[in-house]
Amino acid sequence: MVITKKEYRPRPDSEAGNSSIPDNFPYSQEAEEAVLGSVLLDPTCFADVLLTLTGNSFFLPRHQYIMQAIENLYERGDELDIITVGDELKKLGRLVDAGGDAYLTHLFTAVGSAHNVGSYARIVQANAARRLILQLADAAKQLALNPTISATEVIAHLSEAIDKTASELTSHDMEPLSKHVGAVLTQIESAMNNPAANLLCPTGLTELDVMLGGYRRKMVYLVAGRTHNGKSTLLYTSALADAKMGKRVAFYNTADGDVSTVVLMFLAMESGISTSALLGGITPEQWRHVLKIAGKLAELPIYIKSDKRLSPKGLYTHARAVKFKYGLDIIYVDYLQAMQGNPRDNDSERNAYISQMMTLIADKLNVPIVGAVQINRAGVNGSKAPEAHHIAGSTKYEMDSQGVIIVHKESLYNRDAEKDKLTIVVAKNKATGQTGTLYARLDPVTTVLTDWSSWDDGG
Repeated sequence: MVITKKEYRPRPDSEAGNSSIPDNFPYSQEAEEAVLGSVLLDPTCFADVLLTLTGNSFFLPRHQYIMQAIENLYERGDELDIITVGDELKKLGRLVDAGGDAYLTHLFTAVGSAHNVGSYARIVQANAARRLILQLADAAKQLALNPTISATEVIAHLSEAIDKTASELTSHDMEPLSKHVGAVLTQIESAMNNPAANLLCPTGLTELDVMLGGYRRKMVYLVAGRTHNGKSTLLYTSALADAKMGKRVAFYNTADGDVSTVVLMFLAMESGISTSALLGGITPEQWRHVLKIAGKLAELPIYIKSDKRLSPKGLYTHARAVKFKYGLDIIYVDYLQAMQGNPRDNDSERNAYISQMMTLIADKLNVPIVGAVQINRAGVNGSKAPEAHHIAGSTKYEMDSQGVIIVHKESLYNRDAEKDKLTIVVAKNKATGQTGTLYARLDPVTTVLTDWSSWDDGG
C-alpha cells in the first residue's frame, strides 16, 4: 500500500454550510487570509512564500484557487494585483468559488503590511503538516486493520512515509541546543577518526578537497570560467565522485544538449573513450568495455534533468521532489546564467534573482549547490586566469556565494603552455578561509580531470 498526499479536509462552515470541523482541527483561516492578502499588497514577497507553501498547503478551497491563480500569473511574469488575480480566476472558472471580487478586496484590505508574511506562511505550513500527520494516522489505522499485511510490512510502510516527510514537517520547529549537541559531537569524532570519508560531498580532486573541505550543506559554490576552459568538466568530475561515495546527486543541464548528452559525457569520462569516438563508431572490444561501464553508471544515484527553460522555481520544485522520493545530498547546475527569470526583468535583474534564489534553495533543501557560471570576456587578459569580478550577468553571483572556483586553460591562449594543465583558483572560500591556486590534468580527449600532483608522480 502506498501512502500519498491526498486532501484531508472537510469543507469549513462558510463554504459547506455545516459544522463538521472540530474546534481543534489544524487550520487557521486568519493566517491563510494574511498570506494571500500580503501577496496582493506586496507581490515581491511571493518568491519567499513559494519556498514555504504550495496550493495544497491551504485548507480552504477558495484559498487554494486564489493561490493557483497567483502562481499562474507569477509563472508567466504578468502583473500581480487584485484585478489580474480576479481575471485569472475567471479564466480558471473559479472566481465565484473563490468568493468573487469582494473577497479579493477583503484580503487586500485585511492586512496592513506584508512585513510579517513569513510568520503567517509558517503558521499555514505548520497546520498543513499536522493535517498530513492526521492522514498518516488514518493510513496507519487502515494498514493495522488489514489482516493480509504483516506487522513488519505495516511498520515498513509507515516508516518510509514518515521519513520522507519528516524534514518538511519539522523545518520551522525550534528545539533546545541540548537536543543537537550529542549528534554534533558524534559528527566531529567521526571526522577526526576518518577525515576523507566524512567530506560532505567531494570535488573529485584531492588538493581541492583539502582547500575547500568538500562542498558543504546550505552553501553555494560557483565554478567560473570561459567557454571550453573546463568548468563543466569539474562539475561532471565532482558529480561522479559524489555518486561513487553514495551521495545522491541532482544534475541540471540548462545549456545545449539533452539528458543523453549528459549521460554521454559521464560515459566518456568513465570509459576513457571520447564522445566523438563513442558516436563515430567503436570496436567490439571497446563496445564490451562500454557496456560494463554503462552498467556501473546505471547504479549511481544521479538524477538528471535537461531543460533550457528551467527557472529557479522549477529547479526547486524538481529538486524537492527528488529529495522526497530518493533523498538528496547535492545539486549541480550547468549553467546558472542560462536559467530563466521573469520575462519583464532585464539581464542584470534576472541574474540577480537567480543568484538570490540559489542561496534560498540551498538553505531550504539543506544541500550544497554547485553552479557553473560564464566569465565576461570583456576586460579579461586571455593568457591570465580571470577573477571573481569577471563573472558575467551580475555582481550578486560573487556576493551571494560562499565559494568561487575559477578554472583556466592557459594553453588555449598561450601556445607554449602545457596542453593538459588546468589552473584552478579558489578565489573565495567562506567554509575554511583557504584560498589559492592549484593544478589538475585535463585529458584533451576524454576530458577526465585528475590531480596534477598524482600525474607528476606517475599516477
